[in-house]
Amino acid sequence: MINRTAGDPGAGRRAPFLLSGFSSRRWGAASAGVALVLAVAGAGLGAGLSSGLAAASSTSHRAKPAAGGNASYSLLPGDNFTWIIPIESQQAYEPYQTNVEDEMYLPLLWFGTGSKTGINYKLSIAEPPVWSNGDKTVTIHMKHTFKWSTGSPVTAKDVEFCYELYQVGKSQIGNYLPGLFPDNVASVSYPGTYTVVIHLKKSFNPTWYTGNQLGWIYPLPVQAWDKTSASAKGSLANSSTAAKAKAVFTFVYTQAKDRHTYGTNPMWKAVDGPFVISSYDAVTHSATFARNTHYTGPTKAHLASYSIYSYTTATAELNALRSGKITFGYVPYSDLSQISYFKSHGYSIKAWPIFYNEVVELGYTSKTWGALAKQLYIRQALQHLITQKLYITRTLGGYGLQDYGPVANYPHSSYVSPAIRTDPYPYDPKTAAKLLTKHGWAKGAGGVVFCERPGSGARDCGKGIAKGRKLTFLFMYSTGTTAFAQEVQAFAAAAKSVGIDLKLDGQTVTTMYSIGGVCPTSPPCKWGLAGYAGWFWNYGQYELLPSSEDEFGKGNYWGGGYYTKKAQQLITAAETTPGTKALYKDENYLSQQVASLWWPLQDWEVVAVKKSLSGWQNLNPYANYMPQTWYFTKST
Repeated sequence: MINRTAGDPGAGRRAPFLLSGFSSRRWGAASAGVALVLAVAGAGLGAGLSSGLAAASSTSHRAKPAAGGNASYSLLPGDNFTWIIPIESQQAYEPYQTNVEDEMYLPLLWFGTGSKTGINYKLSIAEPPVWSNGDKTVTIHMKHTFKWSTGSPVTAKDVEFCYELYQVGKSQIGNYLPGLFPDNVASVSYPGTYTVVIHLKKSFNPTWYTGNQLGWIYPLPVQAWDKTSASAKGSLANSSTAAKAKAVFTFVYTQAKDRHTYGTNPMWKAVDGPFVISSYDAVTHSATFARNTHYTGPTKAHLASYSIYSYTTATAELNALRSGKITFGYVPYSDLSQISYFKSHGYSIKAWPIFYNEVVELGYTSKTWGALAKQLYIRQALQHLITQKLYITRTLGGYGLQDYGPVANYPHSSYVSPAIRTDPYPYDPKTAAKLLTKHGWAKGAGGVVFCERPGSGARDCGKGIAKGRKLTFLFMYSTGTTAFAQEVQAFAAAAKSVGIDLKLDGQTVTTMYSIGGVCPTSPPCKWGLAGYAGWFWNYGQYELLPSSEDEFGKGNYWGGGYYTKKAQQLITAAETTPGTKALYKDENYLSQQVASLWWPLQDWEVVAVKKSLSGWQNLNPYANYMPQTWYFTKST
C-alpha cells in the first residue's frame, strides 16, 4: 500500500493507483528552518535525539471500565471517511478508511497485537492457516463464534462471496495488483461450513502469503449484499456465475458510492464487527458508530458509540481539541509548544510511532535527470547528505523513527532486517564529496560540480552523462508542512556544500500527484527527486511484510522506475522462500542500493487524549485507532 502525504503530522495519502486529497498546514517561524540549515551545513548532529517513543504520558491502567459514553477522534487534516466497505475503491484506498471499515467488517486476519507488528490471532476470524502440498495449498479454519448482526453465522460462504467479487471486480479494487491475489489462485474449495482451501498456482513463502495476500480477505455478508437491487434478497446464487457476480459487484459498489445514505442504508447494518454506522454527514464527513449489541467476537466494546471528525487544517483540529469536542486528538508538529497546556488541562500525551516508510523518490526514467539517478555513487553521495537524527530532533521534536530501507526502524519488529537498523550511509559531506571526485566530477562556476571525465568506466561519471554536465536535480516536494520544508532546505544546503545543486520546486500535493503520479512510464518522470511529507508507504491490512514488490519490483508504479534483475530476484525470493531470511536480503540490498533516498519517518501523530478515556495506550503500529478497546473510567 503506497501513501504520500501532505501535512504534519500527515494527510492526503496516496495509495496504490490512487490520487487522493490533501490539506493545507500552518507554517511555523522561518527562523526554525534557517537554524536547521545552518546546523546541518555547519557542524553535525547537535543535541542528541529525543525519541518520540519515550515522550509519553498515559492514564492509569488501574482504572475500571465504565460502560457507555461516546468518545471521538479526529482524522488528520484533509483525511475524510468516504468509503464504507472493505473492498477498496481506487479513489479511497487509504489506511484511515480501512481502519474505520474494520470496526464494522472484520478481516479474516487482524493485524497488530497492541503496539507489536504481526497477526493478532485472538482478534482474527481465522485460526493460523495450515500449509501443505509444498506450500501450494493453504487451509483456513474459521472460528465458529462470529456472527453477523442479523444473527447469521460468519461462514465460508461469506469468504466465497468475497472471493467472487474480487475475481470480477479486481480492476476497480484499490489494493489489486496484476499477478497477485486473486490472479495467483488456481482454485478455491469450501469443504465445510467453516473451512476454506486455497490452491495456488505455485509455491509461496507462507509468511509472505499469509501477511500480504490472505490479509486481503474479508468475509462479506452474503445474505445482505449478494443482490442486484435494494428490494432483492441476498443469496449466494445471485453471484454464482461471473456475469451474475459482476452485476452484484456493480450494485454493491454503486451503493457504497452513495455517501448520503451511509447512515440509513440497510445493507450497511449487517456487520460482524463491534460497531455499526448510525449517522453520516456527507458534507463534513463526520460519522457516528453505535455499539453492535449483537457482536459475538472478542474485545467487546465498552463505549455506547464513537464519532470521527474531519478538519481541513491542523489549526481547526487543535481548536476542537481545546474546546473539548474531541476525546482523542493530536497536537500538530507546528504546535508542540502546546503540549504543556494540554497536560495541565486533563489530557494525556503520547507519541504514536508507526510501521510505515518514508522516502524521497528518484526519477530513474527522467530524460533530464535519469542518467544521474541511475548512478549508485551519486545516490550514495546524496544519502550521505541526509542527517536523519538531526531532522527528527530539530523539526519533529524527537517524534520520529530513523528509516534506512523499505521500512522504518520500528522497535522489536521481526519484519525489519537487523542490517537496516543502522545507517549504511551516515551523514558525512566529506565522503559524499570524495565519491564525486573519484568518479570524475570537478568544481565549476558557482561551486557546482561538473563532469570532467565522461564515460562508463569505474572512475568515470557514468553512462549518459556528457562532459561538462552539471550535477543538478529538480527536487519537487510537497509544500504546506513546516517540518518537511525545513528538512528539504537543510538537505539542499548540505548538497550545495559539496557542489550538488538541488533546484527546489515546491508544489501542492494535488499538483505533485498530477506530475509525479503518472511516471515512470507514461510519460517518463519529469523530476529528479520527489518528496512527500509525512510518510510514503504504509503497511498493515493488505500488506504486512515490507518485501517491496509494489515499490521496487518489475513494473512498479511508485519507485520512479527503479529496477534491477538482482532486486527482482530478491523480491521474488522473499515471496517464495519460507521464513524471513530472504526478506532481510531483499531489504538489505535495496537499502545498500539506495533505491530511493531514505528519509526519517515522523510519528503518525502526537496524541492528546482526555484522561477520562483509557484502553487506547497500546497504540496500533498500523495507525488503527481501535475504539473497541476504549472505555471511560471510574476511580478504583
